[in-house]
Amino acid sequence: MSDEFRVGEWVRHPEFGDGLVLEARGSGDAHSVLVSFPDNSKRRLMVKFARLSKVEPPEGHHAKVSEPEGKTRTRRKTSKGS
Repeated sequence: MSDEFRVGEWVRHPEFGDGLVLEARGSGDAHSVLVSFPDNSKRRLMVKFARLSKVEPPEGHHAKVSEPEGKTRTRRKTSKGS
């Protein structure tokens, strides 16, 4: 199993439980992830220390919601009354 995690994957942490990867940075020893957990906390974890494992998404959640590499979401501009 790869120790690299991607945005949209579900992971299990031995203390915090299952969570959704919101952000992934770096690689190798510098690989870190920002994970949202059920208690509404968001935690940045260093993968080499966190003891994370990949898990299937909980029922009712989409499997992956990843975005293409290098792409960021932008807000749509709306005009109010002209």
